[in-house]
Amino acid sequence: MKIIVAVRCLNEESHIDRFLRQYSFADLIVVSDGGSTDGSIKLLKDRENVELIHFEGGETIDGEFWNTDAPHMNFVLDKAKSYNPDWLIFDDMDSSPNKHLRENARQILEDCDKPQVNIFRLYMWGDGEYFPFMNRDFNINYTSLWAWKPSEINIYADRNERHGTILGTTGNRCDILPPAVLLHRSWRPDTIEKKIERYNKLGIKMGHPLQFAGNRVPLPYYAREE
Repeated sequence: MKIIVAVRCLNEESHIDRFLRQYSFADLIVVSDGGSTDGSIKLLKDRENVELIHFEGGETIDGEFWNTDAPHMNFVLDKAKSYNPDWLIFDDMDSSPNKHLRENARQILEDCDKPQVNIFRLYMWGDGEYFPFMNRDFNINYTSLWAWKPSEINIYADRNERHGTILGTTGNRCDILPPAVLLHRSWRPDTIEKKIERYNKLGIKMGHPLQFAGNRVPLPYYAREE
């Protein structure tokens, strides 16, 4: 069984080592860099089981450089699909599988007899809290796409949408329950204001998670990293 992970990168040096380590169960991680100016390229070069490719389709809006979501997503997905994986995983560099998921990932995919796997994503606040409202306290209708079989379904980004809308998903899927979860670290108290400002400059309306994401609570025991 061949598992390939596809991920985009733009100035992600603080996340790269963890992402590569926690997806080390995959046969290959295809990383598409969109013009990083920090230490990302240095961290990604010559890594075992990593293919680094470069996306040239970015643009600058109101002084902010952006990777144009859909074209960049499709660029890295097309590259990953070209290796004919049995399973393709698409994730963000600031997200990663928790210990239970990464230790059981290959068996979970082996056991799934459907073309798609969804899983709960914990939207974190800093390193120790998350927002239960974002998946409605683990309502099965709020699982997130994680992996699929490219030989059976074609998942890609909608070029008509500015911010990461996926098409081609199916309801014929395996929904994976906790303690296997994804840990999404996109909201941090020390960087959230800058992130909101950046997104709004790019024309992607973003509010503050403390105003729309509900109450935050401590991470469940199975999501705490040692």
